[in-house]
This record gives sequence, structure tokens and C-alpha cells, in this order.
Amino acid sequence: MLGPGGAGVSTIAAAAAVGPVRGGSDGRALLITLDRFRQASRVFGVYSTPGVAVPISQGAALLEIDTLALLGEAWSGLRAPVSLAGGAVTEGLGDIDPEELTGLPGVAELLAWRRIRDEAVSGRWSRIVLDCSGEMDALGFLGIPAMVADYVERLWPRHRRLAGAAENPRLTGGAAVIDALVADCLDIVDLLVDPTCVHAHVVVPTGIHGTEMAHRHVAVLDLMGIVTTEVVRNPGVASAESTADIDTTPPRDGVHVAGVAALPTPPRTVAALRKLGVVVSDAPGLAVGSRAAEVEHLTGTGVTATYRLSWRQPLPDPRSLALGRSGDDLLVTLSGVRHRVSLPSVLRRCTVTDARWEDGMLNIRFQPDPAVWPRTGQGVD
Repeated sequence: MLGPGGAGVSTIAAAAAVGPVRGGSDGRALLITLDRFRQASRVFGVYSTPGVAVPISQGAALLEIDTLALLGEAWSGLRAPVSLAGGAVTEGLGDIDPEELTGLPGVAELLAWRRIRDEAVSGRWSRIVLDCSGEMDALGFLGIPAMVADYVERLWPRHRRLAGAAENPRLTGGAAVIDALVADCLDIVDLLVDPTCVHAHVVVPTGIHGTEMAHRHVAVLDLMGIVTTEVVRNPGVASAESTADIDTTPPRDGVHVAGVAALPTPPRTVAALRKLGVVVSDAPGLAVGSRAAEVEHLTGTGVTATYRLSWRQPLPDPRSLALGRSGDDLLVTLSGVRHRVSLPSVLRRCTVTDARWEDGMLNIRFQPDPAVWPRTGQGVD
């Protein structure tokens, strides 16, 4: 569950956790929040211990994640291999307290994702509702695992880790920790873009602003390859706009638009939350955006060939679209969010010759770079 600030994301997430499922089976649901002020436990009137799932209704539980505690646990496990590695680079790292690491970009968020992933694959829950509200940048939060994996591989690539550990056995523990970190990141990314089990629900207010924000969020989520199944138009408390008056035009095909009831006061009980009428769907979706990209061989052979990489991409803000290239990745910026799209192997030896958005499709054309393209008789990976 995500959306702009003030849209009522936390309320809708709580209602989804205790509400019914459209087209799905009944079972236990887990509501996860990263709110440092722990508002969810106050809404449900329960005493919550961060990091421990507590029941909030007959079929739902609440998990409030304390990222500082997770950081302390993770750092205590890293101190031993860091100290063992030795050397001038690692000298003194073992004396750093976890609190000093909280300002490092992505560290706390990645640890939260690891805990969320662990709950998702534990088999204890039939549905997990993740509340991406509060002070966090929800779209940035969704991109943290891919960002961390990319930076780690650039700073200390796997082939250098293996070579370093072979030459200096003291680096073996550190290399193993980094390998596990990258594996965790990639595992989380694969989970997020799996349309059969992960769905984004965008919560927006009613009115023109809500419509614009819905289109922007869905466009960025598509770019990231995360399936959006529903836009929830929340009129808020004591709104004069009825559910029947809410604009139900979807941002794109395949996205369901639903309204919720306006209550006279903020819901503070399970019964009140259920009166909102929030019903989520667990039906599997289809790959979208960059995860559904296709490569076509248009014309020519060898260095005269032309290839096209394309995917269906909503574009609510045409002026915000920008493309770039970094190594084997295509950098796509949309509505202020930059996303790396890993190029297929055949396009990594090519240069971009043209890019345009037509009829809802983002099309990028490539031609082989003669300096690196295989010569006649050599195959292409």
C-alpha cells in the first residue's frame, strides 16, 4: 500500500489487513509497518513489541519493524568477519556502534526488506499487507534492494571478491558476507517483481490531484516492473463526495479503481475499519513495464543490424522522461525516479541510435558498436 502523503495509506492498509479478499482464500494476514511512532498499535488498541507479530483480530496480526534494532543485530554479526579481515581499510570498523550507521543510505531500509521477505516466505501468512506510508519515500523504498546490489557489485565486483579471498584467506569471511548481501538483494527484487504474488495498491485522494498522483505512481511502478492491481480513491473523513461520484477511470488497462466509504470520524477499531469496504484481490497478475520488455531484430545483419527494445510504458509527464546509458544498463528517469534496466546481452555491444514514445510504447533502437561487435564467424552471447 502506497500513495502520496495525507491520502490515508495507513488507514486503507489497516482496513485491507482485517478485511476480506476478492477471489482469494481466507487465511491469516499480517500488517507490516515501519512507522517509528507506532500509530498502528494505537489504532488497534494493542500493546506492540517491535519485531514481534501481535494479533489485532481473529485473522490478522500486526508487525511493527524497528530498523534500529535490526541494524544492531546485523552489525553484531558482521563485526567478527570485519575484524578478521584486518588491514588498514577495516581497522577501527569493529568499534563503530550501530547507531552511527543509521545515516547510511539504504542500510535500514534493506534490513527491513530482509525481515519482510523472511515473513513472506515463512509460510505463516496467506497475505501480507505492507504499509508504505509515514515519512518514507515509498517509491525509493521499493528501489532500495536493486540499488544496494548494484552499488556493491560496482564497488567490489564478485570476480574481485573471489580473487581477493583466494589470495588472502582473511578476506574469505568478508567476501561471504557480501555474497550473502547481494543474494538477499536480488532475492528481494525477484520477489517484488513477481506478478503472481506481489501487487501494488495505490491510495490517492479524490479529485484532480488524486487522479494525477495515481497516474504518476502507476507509471513509475510499471517502470520498476512492479504490478499495480488497484487504485483506491479515498474521500477521507466526512467528505461530501459519495462513492458513486468518484472518478473510476483507470490509469491504464488492468488496473482496478475502487472507492471507499467516507466515515464521520477516523476509524479506530476493527469494526470501523471494515466499514470502509476495502476489499483487495489476490489474483495473479502479468509482468508489466520494463520486466515485460521485448527485443526485436528489425533489419540488417552484423554491424548493420538494427534492434529495438520496447515495453508498454504509461507517460503522465512527458517532459520528465529521460534516458541514459551506464555500462550494461539503461537508465530511465520518469517523474523524478531513476530506474536501471539491465540490457539483454545482444544489446550490450550496441549503441542507442533513437528513442521515442509512441502509442503507449517506449521504443529504443540500437545498432552494433563495430569496436566490440563479434567479427564474422563469432557468435553473439
